[in-house]
Amino acid sequence: MNSLAPAVSPDGWGWLEAGIVSGDLLVPGNHARSWMFGTVQADSDGSTTHRLLAFTTDGRALVRLTVFELLAQLCFRHSEWPVVAFAAESALCDANLAVRRTAAALLVHTGEPDRAMAALNASTDPVVRIALLHAVLRRKIPGHQATLERLRSDPVPAVRLLANIAVLSREDSAAWPALDAAIRADLKASIGVLNAPESRFAETAGELWARAMIGLDREQDCCAWAERLANPAESPQVRLEGVRIAVAAMRAWRAAPGRVAPILTGLLGEEPAEVGSTALRALALSLTASRLRADDLAAVMDDPELGAVAATALGCVGDHRAVPHLVRLMLSDSDEPRLAEAFRAVARAGADPQAPVAAARQILAALPASCSPELPMRVLAAFGPAAAAAVPELIARLEGAENDTPDWAFYVLGQIGPAAAAAAPELRDYPTQGATSALLNVTSDRAVAERYLAGRPEELRRDRFASQLLTWLAEHGGLTVRQHKQLRSLFRVPGFEQVESAGALWLHEGPAVADELLAVLPKYLSDDLHGPKVLRVFTAMGSHARPILDRLDRFIALRRRAGLNIGDDDAEIRADEMLLAATIAARERIAGSLPHEEGPVTEWAYSSAAIRALQTVMAQLAARRTDLPRSGCCRVGEVTLGGCTTPCNQLF
Repeated sequence: MNSLAPAVSPDGWGWLEAGIVSGDLLVPGNHARSWMFGTVQADSDGSTTHRLLAFTTDGRALVRLTVFELLAQLCFRHSEWPVVAFAAESALCDANLAVRRTAAALLVHTGEPDRAMAALNASTDPVVRIALLHAVLRRKIPGHQATLERLRSDPVPAVRLLANIAVLSREDSAAWPALDAAIRADLKASIGVLNAPESRFAETAGELWARAMIGLDREQDCCAWAERLANPAESPQVRLEGVRIAVAAMRAWRAAPGRVAPILTGLLGEEPAEVGSTALRALALSLTASRLRADDLAAVMDDPELGAVAATALGCVGDHRAVPHLVRLMLSDSDEPRLAEAFRAVARAGADPQAPVAAARQILAALPASCSPELPMRVLAAFGPAAAAAVPELIARLEGAENDTPDWAFYVLGQIGPAAAAAAPELRDYPTQGATSALLNVTSDRAVAERYLAGRPEELRRDRFASQLLTWLAEHGGLTVRQHKQLRSLFRVPGFEQVESAGALWLHEGPAVADELLAVLPKYLSDDLHGPKVLRVFTAMGSHARPILDRLDRFIALRRRAGLNIGDDDAEIRADEMLLAATIAARERIAGSLPHEEGPVTEWAYSSAAIRALQTVMAQLAARRTDLPRSGCCRVGEVTLGGCTTPCNQLF
């Protein structure tokens, strides 16, 4: 908690009203806001809370709304907060619609479940009933079946839909068809109501329905409803709900992209344009879906509305057909968020570097030497040695550098490697780690790494750069006794250093360290950042890593997504797909099915044999029965990949 209170007026609380009226207290990082959060956290029913509550009856609607917004943000630490719940309940009759919606959600979150359900029973305001029931769904308040049953025949379609979804989440499978039919009947009338601009929640009617089906592990039903709603005979609004249900399915189940991709591509030419655009963006969310429908994506790359998304999605799966379009996007200063990812993927897939490198050089030549634009630099780094023609532009960045502008140039020169030898004199002038790393890769001079490590203690902690240098030395001639001790000290540090040092430890000690690596590294397998690195270590270990195969098999056999908690639902789809691909490739190599010569285990760029293995797994997952116990068990059924008796949240 901040020790210093905000600047105060004569009454001591003027700052609070000023912050509420201006809205400044809603802005993260505001000093007064931070102080307020700290004091409320220390005493939830103290003077600060009561001062806030005094504004819930203010004559200004904007002030009341701001206060309830603040209380909603504060209440995440207070699942039951009676004094706030009372104020929220009193505001259910507020003259302002947005205040009523916010207060309803706040009541459900801060009040006892019975109190919230009593308010739901008593209210005659459709806006309040919708907001209360929506919040009840999100909080998953148990019981109260009689109230929910009554609301299933409410005169307001959105209330009926929410009540049926709530009952659906609690009913057995025999009731699903009738509940689905009731939800479908009210779907169109509920579109735009549940996620109205003043609503506390952004989920649409279709997304709420999909969430209920996902909670019941109804994969086939979820995909089937996506297909029905996306039918051209439906209204554009209903078709958009079909797309949203398809997206929800892809986020939940690994086989879903294969099931819904044809549905999405069938909408690409649909009118209005919003339907086709939304379907294309949905298709682009998944690497699996993009790969399966690559020809459909290629067919719309010249479309002025759809082309940028289609080309980026195609590039992200390494399809060379996207390269000319990606180059045009880069030259036009496109803001497509995954453009750098697309260039990296096509580079790994062996695309011709000439046009991308020339375009990156053109952009660099047009900018001052002190400027290092990120996208062109990422493109040059992706093509590595093939970007050697850009070395003069990169050297110019070093000679005209200001502050930290050479950082990107260091990185790119390091990726180019020995072909950037002309930059070595400039690199020697910089004492930074970035320059040292680049110089090492450019010159392959062990002395560069050895000088840095000689200046570091024998017992190292939290030194990522040392881990990288020790790995390079282990790959290029081995380690001295002191360097080995440094490596061992890093391996004792959980996290990045432990993972980074594991490969070098295997190179230096060999089979003698196998048991230790097998005991320590598996805990990182379910991490989207560390997992691929650990898989590369196990791949290097070859047959010595075979004890890990059963864990890899369990992960491969999961029907549900891994749940990597990246914070971006769409990125989590792709992270799971890439980790699955890397796991399959590693498994095949460890088991002896793939030779090491086929390249490293990296993201989506894996061997043709591994692709075939992934396609087999996805086909098996798609063919599996979905009437499994709804306890979260990921039993493999017909998928014979080692079996599984582990709950889905225990990935390895």
